[in-house]
Amino acid sequence: MAELIMPKMGDAMTEGKVVRWYKQPGDAVKKGEAVAEIETDKVNLDLEAESDGTLGAHAAKEGDMVPVGGLLANILAPGEEDAAPSRRATDKKDSVKHTTGEYHEAIEQKGPRRDRSASPETAAAPEAAAESTEAGGRRRSSPLARRIAADMGVSLDSVQGSGPHGRIVAADVKGAKPPAATAPAEAEAPKSAPVAMKAPTTNAPALETKIIPLSAMRRTIAKRLAESTGPIPHFYLTADYDVTNLISTRQQLLDITGAKLSLNDFIIRAVALALRHHPNVNSSWGDDAITQHGEVHVGVAVATQDGLITPVIRNADQKSVVDIATEVRLLADKAKNRKLKPDEYQHSTFTISNLGAWGIEEFTAIINPPNAAILAIGTAEPRAIVDANRQVIVRDRMKVTMSCDHRLVDGAIGAEFLKTLRQYIEQPLRLVV
Repeated sequence: MAELIMPKMGDAMTEGKVVRWYKQPGDAVKKGEAVAEIETDKVNLDLEAESDGTLGAHAAKEGDMVPVGGLLANILAPGEEDAAPSRRATDKKDSVKHTTGEYHEAIEQKGPRRDRSASPETAAAPEAAAESTEAGGRRRSSPLARRIAADMGVSLDSVQGSGPHGRIVAADVKGAKPPAATAPAEAEAPKSAPVAMKAPTTNAPALETKIIPLSAMRRTIAKRLAESTGPIPHFYLTADYDVTNLISTRQQLLDITGAKLSLNDFIIRAVALALRHHPNVNSSWGDDAITQHGEVHVGVAVATQDGLITPVIRNADQKSVVDIATEVRLLADKAKNRKLKPDEYQHSTFTISNLGAWGIEEFTAIINPPNAAILAIGTAEPRAIVDANRQVIVRDRMKVTMSCDHRLVDGAIGAEFLKTLRQYIEQPLRLVV
């Protein structure tokens, strides 16, 4: 008998969620075959069988949160009896269902995996027996499909579902024909009665009340933010940089290399090089000692459907802008698809958060422990300034705000770091030589 347990994916992981089972009790499994999909705080992964055999009873249902090392199921050898029911990792009456996001809907559209050895008739049997309605007679549909249906004025009763068990998904609603608009008859008000003003119509989507279960990632984000804003004494330093030459250098590199380069790629390299001059900023707080890191690993905040995650550019000070740009895009794609490996999002020594693409001029960010600081980057935009000759000219400017852990970084240390960073950003040839 071999145990199938919740794996530990990263130092901070304490539990994971069973998203779905690919195999049911009694199904034959082979070593290396995917048995279940697991959601951790950062990624989704397929849990593989470590031996051949028959899958025993599920010790955790789809939607259950299971602690690391908790039993999920047993893989039985011929003649063995299952002991899983007496060792349930969790015992919830109702499994938690995913209710938001196109990501989960994409999973539903793919449908459950089937054993390749099963015949077409056997594989189709569960589908034929599945019902397309939920308890109470309501059509099975995803939250996104319901929202789109409300926006389009489409009745779900008239839509044929293409998801698992006939569930209606967004694509089904988008392909449905909205009902013809009809103008309801309005009762005439007495002439003496005041005429009520009608609210203007808008294209805003209809609102609906939702109860959204916490994802593993959102739970972890909440925990880590509480660990940051509580124990860590934050203070903030803001600098305004001239990025006219940086924008020009970026355009020249685009013309020469054809690579996809953003200003953020240059900033990552600039930060990495500046950190080499300021080991106090490239450090971490510990209960007994301060660790000054001998390597520069820059975390870059990436927005996903479940929240922020920070893929790490390792040894960023030793990489070119083009190399950094390529790596950032690769890691960002993996982050959005929850395919990052633990060593791709852990152990950063400094973090960058950039909201410039959203037009945010200036903001403060919460430190990502155990980092000593995080840099919040605003948008680069042309602004009128007064030069040394007291003439008004237009230059491209960008504000950055560094959140500092006062236990590690004093005001003067932080200011010196931003001064060094200014040299790299305002003299961008330093970044490409």
